[in-house]
Amino acid sequence: MSAIDRPRTGLQWGLITLVVVSVLVALSFYWLGGTGTKIVAAEKPNQTVSLASVLSDRVSRDYLAKLENAAPETAEKLRREAVLSIEDGADSDQIAEIVLQATFSQFQAKAFDLQYAPVGSYDAIIAKFSGGASDLKAANSDWCKGLTIQSFLKQSDDELVPSLLSNFPYKSAQYDWVLEWSGLFLDASVAARASQTRHRQPNSRDEFLLQQEGLGMGSSQWGLALQIAAFANAEGQSFDAMQDAIEQINVCDLGIAIGAVSKRLPEDTRGRIWADLMPEIMVGNTPYALARIQDYFFIG
Repeated sequence: MSAIDRPRTGLQWGLITLVVVSVLVALSFYWLGGTGTKIVAAEKPNQTVSLASVLSDRVSRDYLAKLENAAPETAEKLRREAVLSIEDGADSDQIAEIVLQATFSQFQAKAFDLQYAPVGSYDAIIAKFSGGASDLKAANSDWCKGLTIQSFLKQSDDELVPSLLSNFPYKSAQYDWVLEWSGLFLDASVAARASQTRHRQPNSRDEFLLQQEGLGMGSSQWGLALQIAAFANAEGQSFDAMQDAIEQINVCDLGIAIGAVSKRLPEDTRGRIWADLMPEIMVGNTPYALARIQDYFFIG
């Protein structure tokens, strides 16, 4: 089978989609819930052992409390698996990996709650996302290079999951960031169920405003605009062509631009656009997401 004909997995397509909306490291994990270690309920966990005895940091505790509030069944299954692993001698890094895999499974599980979230929830998610891109850019991180993302796309799912997880050791800055950012999605899910905000479908005015902001971004950051255009033109040609285009994208600049453009949109427009787009990104609806992002930057 040739490279062009090689089938793409959901995880790989998820990575491609997320590059378009500024792939930060954490966003590469939308599909890990289906490909990593599954969370299974233990029959008789030791009641004297707890997650808190191994993961005692504030960030982990805050996230686990949010998970308990938003998805109590998942939180209980996670606790049971973690307790069994602790009894088998797992250390904090290994338990943190189990927590991360439970975390990533919630992106897809809670995706369609997000269509009913209040605008403030979208704003918090995008602001944290864009802030992470700014921090990576300031640190001159390799994660800003499309080549880094491209290297993951060449791996199989079996290779990709442990490879990505190894980048999030317990108590590292990136571990803290991904749990805090993931917690915002849980907050949004809870807020959505409480408010049941009904956003209309994006209208022609919304698309016009997006296009105007995208054109403004292209005028001030023409290099980034060319990178986005190259990616859009590669989509639909071949998997290899898309990988080549990804190599040229500065994903940190793109993340910062996404945040800036979103912030400048009127509140009602932001609500409609993100209610329409964010759930589709979370479930890996790549064709739809790519079409919307092309509208976002007035490509095509």
